[in-house]
Amino acid sequence: MESITEAQQMTNDSKIEEFDNAELSKEGVTDLDDEYLTEEEKLHPWRQTRSFYWSVVVASVAVLFYGIDITAISGAQVGYIPHFGIGGRTYLQGVLVSCIYFGCFVGVFIALFTNTYFGRRFTISLAAVFSTGACIWEAVSPSWQVFIPGRIILGFSYGMIGETAPVYLAEMSPASIRGAIVSLYQQVITIGIFLAYLCNLIFVWVNYKNVGWRIMIGFPMVPSVVEVFLIWTVPESPRWLIKKGRYEEAKRNLYKLRLTSETAERDFVRIKKGVEEDELLQKGKNLLVEVIRVPYIRRAVLIGCMEMLFQQMSGMNVFMNYIDEVFKENIHMGSRVSVAVSLFPGFVNMVATVIVYFTIDRYGRRTLQLVTFPIMFLMLLMVLFSFYGDKKVNLAFFIIGVIFFIIAYSPGAGPVPWTFCAEVFPTYVRAAGTTITTFAVNAFDFALAFSWPSMKKAWGPQGGFGFYAGFNFLGIVMQFLFLPETKGFTLEQMRVVFEEGLFTIAGYHCRAGWRSLRKLLGLPVPDTPLVSPYDKAFALDRARREEELLHSGEATK
Repeated sequence: MESITEAQQMTNDSKIEEFDNAELSKEGVTDLDDEYLTEEEKLHPWRQTRSFYWSVVVASVAVLFYGIDITAISGAQVGYIPHFGIGGRTYLQGVLVSCIYFGCFVGVFIALFTNTYFGRRFTISLAAVFSTGACIWEAVSPSWQVFIPGRIILGFSYGMIGETAPVYLAEMSPASIRGAIVSLYQQVITIGIFLAYLCNLIFVWVNYKNVGWRIMIGFPMVPSVVEVFLIWTVPESPRWLIKKGRYEEAKRNLYKLRLTSETAERDFVRIKKGVEEDELLQKGKNLLVEVIRVPYIRRAVLIGCMEMLFQQMSGMNVFMNYIDEVFKENIHMGSRVSVAVSLFPGFVNMVATVIVYFTIDRYGRRTLQLVTFPIMFLMLLMVLFSFYGDKKVNLAFFIIGVIFFIIAYSPGAGPVPWTFCAEVFPTYVRAAGTTITTFAVNAFDFALAFSWPSMKKAWGPQGGFGFYAGFNFLGIVMQFLFLPETKGFTLEQMRVVFEEGLFTIAGYHCRAGWRSLRKLLGLPVPDTPLVSPYDKAFALDRARREEELLHSGEATK
């Protein structure tokens, strides 16, 4: 358990007393205000409290088993496919990998209930319990019929973690580093993927057709067991506590999570005002209906689902779930050699994700997607054409294409959709919004995992990679048109991003892109500035004026 020294406890108590005596009133502080930062925090945004970073580490352990299992199933296939006698049944191979996503659908709705009534910590702890039990179930399965229910139960934890961990990280983090902190979700997944590849490499030499694959598939239970207890050593989300009226506990947690008392005080008032606004908006409403009924929330849901679609249909999970089989069947490597070679893409994925910390809050979410998707498209074309011609040249093209595809994916399509969906929804419908996008990503992941063995058999691997290259090209076009930039907005300000319609946003992007092209070619560009429909100063000014009109109308009544 995390220990708090007597000196630290006295400091926290004095801070809370200082807060209670402060003359910081709700007047002049609104939920649309920027996050309050001292000069020190502006200069050194990564200088945060130990409690904050401990919370980040513990939340990341919850994601670790998620990443481990993504790749554990890939290595385990070289053992359980012959053990279960399903070598020629591609349909059943797809079912064994993809059935986990049926459990994800259930897990998403379990998390919606537990996050609302019991909090983020309880949800993560329960997910770890499901993961532990399911890993044991899978590891001792005598047949594929017994194996499938274990996979589905493991899916419960997938859905719950995907729904909860990014939101918990977003709610704990200052806006200045929120993008990088939420991107840690993807970074830890890649660490889990690499650890699973390492585990696969070790145990593929231990009678992998009978024993080795069972150890591979049971390995994710190690971080799960730790997380069941570890999650209770970190603070609960202050936003959730304020929603439940537990103000004193929320204050204490903010003082643990923020570097200065001024920041904690301002954040408490700003979050509390946001929650009060949310309660008014939520009154008498079905929130799942609300995300469809309210135009700006509906737009956020559509773009969130679009981001999850292109994340999954980029083809990355083909490499994660089936790369050992691809190496074995199409590059003609032995089972053990294919598992060993797959360690290198896993290492590249883990290292390349680090790029996101230095780019996502500096250059933005939209920029990362528009830079990385064209690279992914070109690399999949290289992988596609690697199946024609001389075998040695083909192998080189295949490896180069896979490696540079992963380098582009790791700081872009991997972390950006999770960051975007964790932050973009207004606070009063965030749980419902993330439920829908998490449900969507699991549906898309199921479609990919289930269809790949049959797609490869019908079209060949080159046809399958060509299909996903086409999706990457579509992703370039759709994201250029419709994806807005969300960096720099607080969670409470996010509601202003989609006030304008999607076609208004697309029109602005087309005009801005046309101007940039003309400028690049040395052609004249109009002097009239283009105002972005989600420009922060413009959007917040408009929202404040609308609130003033609304409140003045209520006062008149």
